Amino acid sequence: MNNQQLRVLLAVNLRLVNPQLTERLRKKGTSGSALSKKLMRQFYLNALLFLGVYGLTMVAIDFSKLPGMFTFYVALFTLLGISQSIAGIYNVFFAGNDLAEYLPLPFRNQEIFLSKILVVIFNTVPFTIPLPLIFVMTMTRAGYFVGLGIVLAILMYALILGLILCGCALIVFGLTKLKVFRTHQKMVMNIMLGLNALLVFVGILLMNRGSAADLGTRIDRTVLTPFLPVYKAFMTPVTIESVLTWAGLIVALLVVLTLTWRFVLLHLVEQLTQVNTVLTANRQRRHPRQHNLNKILRSYQWQLLKEPSLALQLFTNSILLPTILVGSVLFSGSRANWSQLSLNWVGVWFVAGMAGAIINVNQTSLVGNLISLDKMNFDFVSALPIPLARYLRQKFYLGYWFQVVINATIALVIGIAVHAPLVLDVALILGIAWGTYLAAQHYFKRDYQLRMTNWTNVTQLFNRGGGNFGLLLNLLVCTVIGMIVIVSYSVLIHSFAASAVWINVIVLLVLALASGALVWYNHRTFWRRFD
Repeated sequence: MNNQQLRVLLAVNLRLVNPQLTERLRKKGTSGSALSKKLMRQFYLNALLFLGVYGLTMVAIDFSKLPGMFTFYVALFTLLGISQSIAGIYNVFFAGNDLAEYLPLPFRNQEIFLSKILVVIFNTVPFTIPLPLIFVMTMTRAGYFVGLGIVLAILMYALILGLILCGCALIVFGLTKLKVFRTHQKMVMNIMLGLNALLVFVGILLMNRGSAADLGTRIDRTVLTPFLPVYKAFMTPVTIESVLTWAGLIVALLVVLTLTWRFVLLHLVEQLTQVNTVLTANRQRRHPRQHNLNKILRSYQWQLLKEPSLALQLFTNSILLPTILVGSVLFSGSRANWSQLSLNWVGVWFVAGMAGAIINVNQTSLVGNLISLDKMNFDFVSALPIPLARYLRQKFYLGYWFQVVINATIALVIGIAVHAPLVLDVALILGIAWGTYLAAQHYFKRDYQLRMTNWTNVTQLFNRGGGNFGLLLNLLVCTVIGMIVIVSYSVLIHSFAASAVWINVIVLLVLALASGALVWYNHRTFWRRFD
């Protein structure tokens, strides 16, 4: 294998895996080998950050006496590794669609595959790096020499990471052999990534649920049997059982490596070429014969949603995270019962719905990225003899109703869980619908102002205007302000129940005036220019 060619391919894939950081460094004048070093340094910093955050929480745990905690954390980071690997393999090998650039060049399959899989490893390591720390802490607190613990921890981590990567590669590339994948590539990967995210969520939920019954009587969690041999391999490394565990993992890794070589590496170019050829043919063949302009535009809008990484991000940010947050609040401890609340609380529930919608609609929502999803097509549509206002409004309402359905479903679950009266449930959903509309207007306008046409990964769109720090700060500020408003409103209703009707009327009038002013401002500064 030509090491020089491998380094060149690795440098290219490093630039592709994080194009936003690459562009930012290039604007600062960084290029060539210096750019590659800084991109690699970013992976190191991410790994250290993840290791530091989890390391501080685990350093006080004596895993040698808590096998349940050991197996729980090993299972948790293994699931995270599987999730990152599947998404990373698809994005690097298929979503990048850069195979055509390599075909005329003297690169071998092994070099192309290794350069890409190394980038996947760089993306996966930060999410699994706490594993060797767990192994070292377990072995040293069991009374063994720290040097031996470090060596065995690195070996075990390499075995687990190798099994994860090769197993995920076989799964993703195995899908390419299916006819349904070649015909509906994005749809299949949407389902695959969605099931993958659901697996992580359900897995963590089941692990927590399985240990919940034990937390009241002991500190340790329920032992997860499939990972118990790994625990024993560090607690009693010289026993026959531990030796068999090491031997079994090594044999399993050799088997999946052989399968990966046989079914993936030897046919890498042929597989990718065939998939991309079929995908291109399908795109050229599918020209819907629709003569109605609205139907044509609507069909095009729905095509934008077939990007697998977009579907995964929307599922995680708009559905998974709010569901986890709401579930942890509603189903921890005694469950609230608000069936006796009177109609005095209608305004409070309406405002709560608005606040929840404004928190959940942010720069990672669909409505806040729909314009940029067009890439260069937006300029093409703008040049067509069709009303741009109609095109944008259709795009806006697609994102708006998508978010309303999500938020209203979560609200309905909350209402049922707390046994709220039907009128209050309706007020909550109406508040969510209106709050979503106001927030959607803001982020749709923001998307137009920060529009990107050269993005390669949807995370670039999510990180516009402040990045992750800006997103977290916005969520924190909206949450704090929302809680203050809801608590203050609730105290007023509770303290002055006799005047609750007038309080609700005054609050709703203030909201109507403020909302009307905001809608008018958005119309004047954004929508009117297209009309």
